[in-house]
Amino acid sequence: MQMYRIVSLIAGAVLAAAVLPWGGGAEPVRLAPVAARPHIGLGPSPQSWPGSDDDPRAQLDFTRRDDLAALSLTGQFAAELAALSADPATVLAEHQRIRREIAGDEHPVVLLRSTDLAHPATDRGVWLTLALGDFPDRPSVTGWCRTISVPHCVPRRLDPPR
Repeated sequence: MQMYRIVSLIAGAVLAAAVLPWGGGAEPVRLAPVAARPHIGLGPSPQSWPGSDDDPRAQLDFTRRDDLAALSLTGQFAAELAALSADPATVLAEHQRIRREIAGDEHPVVLLRSTDLAHPATDRGVWLTLALGDFPDRPSVTGWCRTISVPHCVPRRLDPPR
């Protein structure tokens, strides 16, 4: 008798799970396959994503514009994970590698140019890969940097350009 109840309970649950979506209830949330979601920036995306055959510079510019649009530069601290002035293909590959390995809900990774921030007059603009987070000060960034495995991780203040 006990086994009959268990089987009936399981069969009822399976039937309910199969029928409920058709019963006018809310559709379950479905994410598009990763290949259909090539956008990796944080901000709104009014332009279409550059194709994989496009110039790496176009992909860098698109990602930077998208990430910058989602930020408000108010002097918060971030972790600078890369500062490169190499050729665009090298910068793009390094940024994408870091973003895949480090980015998460608590620490999104963004791409900016040093000229997007307050910088020394001699700075001609390097590509910056930054991890955002709840960093109240430089020591908190330094402490977080010790928990990740990247060769370059230093505190950076995100002040708007002057």
